[in-house]
Amino acid sequence: MKGPSRRGLLTGGAAGAVGLAAGGLLGAGVNRPEPDPALAVTLSRGGYRDGLPPALLTPTPSHVRVVALDVVAGGPEEVAARAGEVAQAWREEIRALHEHGLEGVVEGAPTQGLHPASLGITLGLGGSLLERAGLGDRRPEELEDLPDFAGDRLREEWCDGDLMLHVGAEDPVVAGAAARHLVDLVGGRVRVRWALPGFRRGAVTAKDPSATPRNLMGQVDGTVNPHPDQAVFASQVLAAHPDPATAWMDGGTYVVVRRIRMLLDGWFALSEDEREQVVGRRLDDGAPLGGSKEDDRPNLVARDDAGRQVIAPNAHIRLASAENTLGAHMLRRGFDYDLGWDSEGRVDAGLLFTAWQADPRTGFTAVQRSLDEGGDALGEYIRHEGGAVFAVPPVRDEGQVPGPELWG
Repeated sequence: MKGPSRRGLLTGGAAGAVGLAAGGLLGAGVNRPEPDPALAVTLSRGGYRDGLPPALLTPTPSHVRVVALDVVAGGPEEVAARAGEVAQAWREEIRALHEHGLEGVVEGAPTQGLHPASLGITLGLGGSLLERAGLGDRRPEELEDLPDFAGDRLREEWCDGDLMLHVGAEDPVVAGAAARHLVDLVGGRVRVRWALPGFRRGAVTAKDPSATPRNLMGQVDGTVNPHPDQAVFASQVLAAHPDPATAWMDGGTYVVVRRIRMLLDGWFALSEDEREQVVGRRLDDGAPLGGSKEDDRPNLVARDDAGRQVIAPNAHIRLASAENTLGAHMLRRGFDYDLGWDSEGRVDAGLLFTAWQADPRTGFTAVQRSLDEGGDALGEYIRHEGGAVFAVPPVRDEGQVPGPELWG
């Protein structure tokens, strides 16, 4: 194969646009058992569990690239047509990447000599795309724009987008090269709005690969998350849309993406005890204050011998708990980012936070409002600088195209 693969971009207007929903999660739709984590780097994530996007499968990849793009077009018909061209091209190419890796698709690819590294690619749709395509009546209420929050310091250039690519892998070269290839493939039809690479502790360097990773603040990050094997997973993470107008998202999920800068100089100026009080968990093992192990349920009524609350009134885990958010739940996947220093000499590092849920209004938004109203102690040491919400349609059986459900 000479150069990047080009698999025939469709130009059939709304007829081409049906691929956007059909390719929603762009998996092959093959119902195969999830691979043994020990073998994950030798495989890709495409189609390992029918209906779920690669981004929701476990183990969580060590590296991600999240890219938000806008469709380059004018009126609604042109937006729909170009979106369909992009989706169809990506659908075919992602299937090839999952099956053969980038080196099997592009001659001279930088991934030569590397395993597939658990490559998994997930696509999301922004509410702006449906509005621009004249399909506002097909936009689920769950996909409404996020409200303003007290801690927001959002920059417009790091927010929103018509489309999202979430590319995960165990190797940064695999993730980055696959993301660039997919963007180049549809060059001229989209433009990158924002992008951010993220990473987590690698299993190879971990003393205990099964332990919950820590973020750049040194805190255990990701405790008590719903797992696809649990009965509660579907109700907490997967959307239900019986209404024909939004049936294209039935069984899908919604992801909130936030770029959260960590003010690390101020954070590490605190004592260990002060940091534990801010979060409400011990630094050494992640257990809630007053608890004995990481997965203990925080005791929000416990008091010490002096009558003070063991977990402070404004501790992060208290305000984010289900007891304070009317039972809000979401699958949290946090990745660190570290871009070195900015032009003013400040550390530019933090959290690429993704939250997957059935309804952001009762998930992420409910939690964030509780943090705002309670004066989250952690808010002094973080700054939300970017954000977006995307609809992630379900993986369909190969060949099943939910065109009528979305495009009418």
